[in-house]
Amino acid sequence: MLSTQYSRSINKSFLFISILICTISCNTPDHLNNLQHLKSDFIEQRFGMFICYNIMSHGAQWGEANYPINEFNPTHLDCNQWADAALNAGMKFGLLTTKHHEGFCLWDSQFTAYDVASTPYGEDIVKQYVDAFRERGLGVGLYYSIWDSTHKIDKGQIDDDKLSFIKGQIRELLSNYGKIDYLVIDGWFWRMGHHEVPYHEIRTLVKSLQPECLITDHTHLQAPYHVDIPYFEGPFGAFPSSNNTMASALGHCSVKGNGWFWSDETPTGMKDNDGLDTIVNKLKQCEQRYCNFMLNCMPNRDGLLDTIYLDLLKDISHNWNPDLSRKPLPNQGALIQQSIPVKQVYASSGNADYLIDATKIPGKNYYTWTSDSIFPQTIVIDLGMVVDDVDVMNIVQKHRCKPAPEKALQEDNITSCELYGSIDNKNWMHLCFFEGEADAQYRNLSFIKSSIRYLKLEIKEVNGTFASIEEIEIGKTLKSDY
Repeated sequence: MLSTQYSRSINKSFLFISILICTISCNTPDHLNNLQHLKSDFIEQRFGMFICYNIMSHGAQWGEANYPINEFNPTHLDCNQWADAALNAGMKFGLLTTKHHEGFCLWDSQFTAYDVASTPYGEDIVKQYVDAFRERGLGVGLYYSIWDSTHKIDKGQIDDDKLSFIKGQIRELLSNYGKIDYLVIDGWFWRMGHHEVPYHEIRTLVKSLQPECLITDHTHLQAPYHVDIPYFEGPFGAFPSSNNTMASALGHCSVKGNGWFWSDETPTGMKDNDGLDTIVNKLKQCEQRYCNFMLNCMPNRDGLLDTIYLDLLKDISHNWNPDLSRKPLPNQGALIQQSIPVKQVYASSGNADYLIDATKIPGKNYYTWTSDSIFPQTIVIDLGMVVDDVDVMNIVQKHRCKPAPEKALQEDNITSCELYGSIDNKNWMHLCFFEGEADAQYRNLSFIKSSIRYLKLEIKEVNGTFASIEEIEIGKTLKSDY
């Protein structure tokens, strides 16, 4: 049961304000949160080119370490061709795989010789891509895999040197190529988790170098947990729901290849039940659901897009135009710009550690906290120290990744709860109250900025017999130094 140290005689005006500002929509004024504007601008781009080009394009298998690079020499590589094709299709931005899981870098990295500078080709492909897309007024996104088989960066292997390697390469990518709009990180949450490679340190680094760069990690969670832009991986069956209003992105792969990369099948290898009509239909659906559609376009071993892509992109341009009648991006609520690490968590039942494990079972589902059937359920979160200006908690509801389709689930989701804060785990003040529909949406609880060490969540009602939560994140809507 919830501690009764909180008195119902609390100042009524404070309670009234708390309840008003803590709703599922959390109508945070735009001027208080630049992320709202950045997300709105991103969603207006609607359609982008996911350029999967790396050592897998030249024969390496998924996650294969130390694949020979001595014959990497795409002498006809032309990023201007990619950019022109994107522009002609109505795309507004690109996303390049600067380093995939195999560890090969498309730029001259001072942290490794396993990069393009050590090949017969020798030229910086990241720079060519950035320059070509930027010259045409297209947005610039970079994809970077933290999991790296060649450099043995994997779960259980992270030490200070490996962390310095990761941070150093991210610093190179975000320091040497001008403004980067969108950073997609892979092989992190689902491979090793956000503790072993600390999320808070990586986010602080990214925002210190590129304050307006939106961050995605392939968490496979359909919620803005430890990301700015949630990502739907199309081949896994993930797709935004019909009522989705999160600013998000989806990657789609229509053509056969070596995974997401070019293979000998690619030039004539359209996947079954795919093609122009499928792409245009998905693009239109994503557009209405505030989800950017990123079409995978795989350059071949010469560094060029095959005719199958050039023709496909031309056909898309004749069959799709942006729907300018779409309403602006709905207010995203209290957007976490500074995520606060949690030291410990306690729960009245279930495995409390699963509430903040920040990881996924590799190749399977998630570590899910599940309560017993007695309510209310109480969760106490210890931040480890008193933190000023805390004003938001996000609760990620139940999810399924395997088997496809990957999706958020309605069962066991919270329909009523109250949130309290304390500096000493004894005297509690009421922060906010939530009551909402039995849906699969994440819960966004916002409240007046407060100095807090402990937060207590009292779950009163759920959609079902038990309460289930994938992750809880605590944060601030604004950070003073950016």
